[in-house]
Amino acid sequence: MSEIEIEIDGNLVKASQGDSIISIADREGIDVPRFCYHKKLSVAANCRMCLVDVEGIPKAQPACSTPAANGMKINTKNDKAKFAQKAVMEFLLINHPLDCPICDQGGECELQDVAMEYGSDVSKFNLGKRIVPDKGIGALIQTDMTRCIHCTRCVRFGAEVAGIVEMGGTGRGEDVKIEPFLTEGIQSELSGNMIDVCPVGALTSKPFRYEARTWQMNAVQSVARHDLVGSNIFTQSYRGKVKRVVARDNDSINETWISDRDRFSYEGLNHESRALKPKVKIDGQWQETDWQEALQFAVDGIKNNAKNPDQLGVLASKHSSLEEFYLMQKLARKFGTENIDFRLDQSQLSIGSSLESSITLKEIESIDHALIIGSYTRLEQPMINHRIRKAALDGASVNSINSKNFDFNFKTKCDALTSPQKLFSTLQSILKAILLKTKKDIPNDLSKVSPSEIHNAIADDLITSKNGVIVFGEHLNSNPNSLAITNLIAKIALTTNLKIANLTLSGNSHSAEKVNFIPSGKGMNAMSMLNDNSKAFILMDVDCEFDFINSKLASDCFNREDVFVVALSSYDGNASQSNADVILPMASFYESSGTHINFDGLVQSYRASVKSPGDSKPAWKIIKVMADLLDLEGFDYVDSSQVKDEALQSSKAQYSLNEANIQSVDDSQVTTHWQYAPYATDNVTRRAKALQESNIGMIDRAYLSKMTAQKIGLSDDDLYLGVPISIEESVAEDYVFVHTNQARKA
Repeated sequence: MSEIEIEIDGNLVKASQGDSIISIADREGIDVPRFCYHKKLSVAANCRMCLVDVEGIPKAQPACSTPAANGMKINTKNDKAKFAQKAVMEFLLINHPLDCPICDQGGECELQDVAMEYGSDVSKFNLGKRIVPDKGIGALIQTDMTRCIHCTRCVRFGAEVAGIVEMGGTGRGEDVKIEPFLTEGIQSELSGNMIDVCPVGALTSKPFRYEARTWQMNAVQSVARHDLVGSNIFTQSYRGKVKRVVARDNDSINETWISDRDRFSYEGLNHESRALKPKVKIDGQWQETDWQEALQFAVDGIKNNAKNPDQLGVLASKHSSLEEFYLMQKLARKFGTENIDFRLDQSQLSIGSSLESSITLKEIESIDHALIIGSYTRLEQPMINHRIRKAALDGASVNSINSKNFDFNFKTKCDALTSPQKLFSTLQSILKAILLKTKKDIPNDLSKVSPSEIHNAIADDLITSKNGVIVFGEHLNSNPNSLAITNLIAKIALTTNLKIANLTLSGNSHSAEKVNFIPSGKGMNAMSMLNDNSKAFILMDVDCEFDFINSKLASDCFNREDVFVVALSSYDGNASQSNADVILPMASFYESSGTHINFDGLVQSYRASVKSPGDSKPAWKIIKVMADLLDLEGFDYVDSSQVKDEALQSSKAQYSLNEANIQSVDDSQVTTHWQYAPYATDNVTRRAKALQESNIGMIDRAYLSKMTAQKIGLSDDDLYLGVPISIEESVAEDYVFVHTNQARKA
């Protein structure tokens, strides 16, 4: 765009042709009042609060929708502009309730702030104010729609960012109401951002309702650790408890949005099952004790049971911090064991199964094509899905290969249904189609493969893409041929010169890989440890009911009489108590300093937002003292920053994509994929009350086709592995997709 020069409030400034007046004013630090305008949403120009005087135009013009032109002279503060702005303010306040003292938006309300400068202390309106009855929109957002000023930010956010049109305006004139279309409430995984964009108290946080005033809270910059993005956030606390989490702007990571999982999971910190004191199990009975006795009991149990270092297994949650991963693997290796792993939810754990991403978050927005394999990105990685959606809105095409057709919030061009046992052969067909179309040699293993019409269509899009990406996700973790599938994806990407986005490892898995929290040499992986004759385990933030791909195997192993289990845990619920011999209460999310490495490899450190409750301690301190009691050297750390600095010097293990043996799978057998609902993926979110009461939190369904249902003798309203079934034709044959908030039964 060509450069122009305009005059604004007497100052000459340069701008680009077509820039709006309000964007130029913001850049120059000139305050223009507004309600409907938001930098990340389309321009609506319906509140009229940003009216300014443009020389040569009789009427005041909305700054948000008026493009700047060369030589334009603009006044934002003269009498004409002020009169127009005050008139709009008067109309906005006609029906607004006088309930600021009890409104949760008080102290951070845009209407309050603007009214202080542009409002009047005398109203000309003496009739009764209108009242708008509220319609519940779910467990996360509190509505007080009498306060609504019809800015439509929430409506535009839903349509443009969340990708689900769930709110809209009905009525005319004074009878206009912003309300949900459906009685089920808001369904979006990003719905909490409506709270942030609302300029008044019409939409506020339901879990935060009447908890504290904004000026009473202490805000700390932090990082959300539930997915691969590491969204930037502020945690706001009052009297030592986290009361609210809000988004922190960072365009390269999360822009100005965060997922509901990041926003509302803090409720789990105050759950009744928090582990507050160390406990030891003596003669089958739990006894509270002090830290010194509990740590000595734990160390003695490890020494007495793991007489050979190889008999000790060390397992950790993928949501642990970099510092925790580093110190725990260091303790294990100093003790003499290589039995270390964080990949508890994977069926095939060969080192070669790791394929690094070759695209950044920002680059995803500029792709022209995406092929999604084995992933429901919208619920599993909502902020990465948001980037894919932005690319799709800009014209990128999207194809998917899944075992179920998912409700993406963008249009897909081609959806290939493939059961897990047929995914490898499906990718072989696509690779052969690519090789045939590009006139390249066909290897012997593809000689008998015959690409179908849909495989050819997917191949065509991959070949013609100039800047595409292959996205593969968590569904591959439970596939018995995951290593071979990963290798095949790498070959397809190499042949078509496409980039890769590996979403199989979520949480803080990149930190675990950075410090080599995986077995090397003769060390055993997670599944091998559970099947082997291990005599002692150290578990860090691990929940046996949810975290393992085979929870029954894990529970049976840990409950053996000859196995001693030390659990570093933030919670001492039934599962922890039944499986452990010692519970060492550790600080949870937001209660300890640490480091997260995100999808881009960006290292983000954070400090504790609040003190951990009771006698719980940061995990890195617990590990340090355990190492001292085990007489291990090299644990002389004063604070976590020393641990971080040492950890970041680690040399990440180099992965090689070796050829994998293909598991022989009977195509006629029914396979099951157990996928946890998005709010059942870590210990904190599982205990966040509002999230669990939301529509997404209550996901509890087993999906299968009519043919598969007949094959295994099921009909509507039956249960499959304890989960109610839905018979749909959008599911691959010989396959059951279990999407649930329940713990795995087997």
